This record gives sequence, C-alpha cells and structure tokens, in this order.
Amino acid sequence: MKLNPENENRDKSLTVIVAGRNESNNITDCINSLKQSEVLNNQVEFILVNDNSTDDTFELMQKAADNAQGFIVMNSKPSLSSNLKGKANAIDNAINICNGEIIVSTDADCIVPKQWINRTAKYYNKDTGMVCGFTFVDHNNSLFNLMQCIDWFYLLTLASSSCGLKKIMSCIGNNISFSKEAYEHVGGYNSIKFSVTEDLALMRKINAAGIFDINFPLDINCLVKTKPCISIKELISQKRRWLKGGVGINLLGYITGLSLYSVNILLLFGLFFIELPLYLLLIAVKIFSELILLRNTFRIFNVKYLYKYYPLFTIYFAVYGLLLPITFIFKSGIKWKERKF
Repeated sequence: MKLNPENENRDKSLTVIVAGRNESNNITDCINSLKQSEVLNNQVEFILVNDNSTDDTFELMQKAADNAQGFIVMNSKPSLSSNLKGKANAIDNAINICNGEIIVSTDADCIVPKQWINRTAKYYNKDTGMVCGFTFVDHNNSLFNLMQCIDWFYLLTLASSSCGLKKIMSCIGNNISFSKEAYEHVGGYNSIKFSVTEDLALMRKINAAGIFDINFPLDINCLVKTKPCISIKELISQKRRWLKGGVGINLLGYITGLSLYSVNILLLFGLFFIELPLYLLLIAVKIFSELILLRNTFRIFNVKYLYKYYPLFTIYFAVYGLLLPITFIFKSGIKWKERKF
C-alpha cells in the first residue's frame, strides 16, 4: 500500500474515538499513550466514551484527560434504535458530535504508538473509505499468550491479503479508521443490523457500497498493542464472538474457512486414514505455505522470534478451530463485556 504525499492530509481534521466499558484497569494507560501522539496539526480531537460502565471507568477517563488539549469525555446515551447497542451506540454517540473528516478508533485496553494517528491518516486519499490495522498481543513470553499473539498476526495477515485481492474478509475494531463521508454515506451503525462485531459489519457495509477503497497496510507505525485473554474461558468467549460476527462473510471467506477446517482435520486425524510419508508431506506443505504468507508480517513487525513457536501454534489453531463451531450446538448466545447477546 502506498503512502500519500507528506502534506496531502495535513489539513484534514481527525477524530480519535475510544469507547470503554468497565476498563478501569486499562483506560489510563490507553489515554496516556494517546496523549503522547505526535500529530502534524492541531486539528485532532480525542473523544472518550464511557459505555455504561459499572466501575469507575468514567472517573478515570476524566482524570487522565484532565487539562489535556483536545480531549472530550462523555457518557454514551441510550438509543431507541434496535441497531444501536453497546459499543456501536457509544461510537455513534461520539461521531454525532465529532468534527473529524477521518475517524480513528482503538479500544480501551490498547496502547498506540506515537505515529499511529499521523501514519494512519497518510493512507487516505479522496477514494479511501476505511483503513484497517494490525495488532500485537502483549505476551510477556507466556506460552498461552504467545499462541494468541501468533493467532492475531495470522488472522490479520489473511485479512490484509484478502484486501489486496479486493475481497476483504475481516478487520478488528481495536485498530480501525474510516472517513466520515463513508460512514454517513452508508448510514452509519444505525443502518446496520446489530452485530457482536460492529467493526466488521461497518467494514462490510462500506465495502458493499462499491465506491470506497479499503486499505490494510503492513506498517509498524500503525501497530497497536493489546492485552491477551487471561483465561481459556475468556478466549473462548472472544472466539465465539468473532465466529458469530463472521457469519455472512464473502465467498472468499467461506472458501478460506472451509479449507482451514479441512486442513485442521487432516493435521489432527490424518494419521488414521493416510500413510505416514504422505501425512508428513501434506503437513510440511501446510506449514511452509503459511510461513511464506507470514514472512512479511513477521519481518515488518520485528517478531521473527515467533517462528520457533509456529509448529505448536498449528496444533493450537487446529484444536480451537475444530471445537469452536461445536460450542454453538450447546450454547448459541454470546457474552462479552458483561453483556449477553
């Protein structure tokens, strides 16, 4: 993806939005990272939205943003629309009062690099409707967290690759931006049937409009850092939410998903129905092709040390990939941020 000339977006106004619910353990660090942002002009505002927290998230937002230039702290107001719930409603509240031509958003449990805002804005031109970004999961050398870190890079690399094919499959809302023009053109979140992955639903809506480009660059200056799921229960809840929100993906997504599911069956059970030499050959082809896919991601984000954990990741990915759909047989609802959907 080509960056735009240095001055092309200097005069564009930007709004950074962070919506948080019960993020008392994270919100201060997130705001402090935003306060360290290096911006090219003064046309940047920061809107912090308390999404009906039951803890002291709102008070911590006010304290961390106190006397900081360009920061607005607000409570999310309820909507009569069945489409506007939770985070989607909180973000829509902020967009309704924002002045930015480009809206940049992250989550309250994320840390952003100093150049994140400027660098993201440089991927916009007159035809750009959305720019998606990558996320690094802070692992602290924990094996469980390392698996999550590789998993995010793997899934986001697939998404970025599909964007290059003009068949974008997914994005994650903790590192996403869009033009206000694109948001208003598609009717915003109010025009989208409620989804547990509101960011993905918005991306699909903008993409379906057919008049806006979507970029998904590999750029270390756009890389945000997030915290891992702390337990298997939390991880399963996250994955169930992603899978539920992914229903309705495009044809490329279904083909990719079916292929991955089939290969995971081969990895775990292939020895029961094919001979060992053929099994090893097929698994070697699988791992080699995936490492080729990830080579630029690992290089650009300076995480080549993750290669040594990749064989273990293939088993981790296969196990949860096969079991996750089965969980919906026993429980169809989704629970996230102490809300049930």
